[in-house]
Amino acid sequence: MRARRSTWLAGLVLAGLISAGCLGPSNATGRLFKWNNELDGKWGNEVAFIVLLPVYAVFSLGDLVIFNSYYWWSGDHLVDPPQVEVPTEFGI
Repeated sequence: MRARRSTWLAGLVLAGLISAGCLGPSNATGRLFKWNNELDGKWGNEVAFIVLLPVYAVFSLGDLVIFNSYYWWSGDHLVDPPQVEVPTEFGI
């Protein structure tokens, strides 16, 4: 009975930490997407995506469970956001 109660309590604490109420910026997955988009051509992007599908899963899980929860609780990013280049073709 005692083991069941402590297992239930540990699950409740873990659920509270994971579901902190904020989806967050998902910087690690965003950086992986940015790297994939910088590869040569659409076929290179697709092959890299298929080959690295398990890596995408690990990055997404890490974002949801670790990095975004840490960001929600502390306000600090553990992973810097990907740098987005602003196109200057419109003279802005």
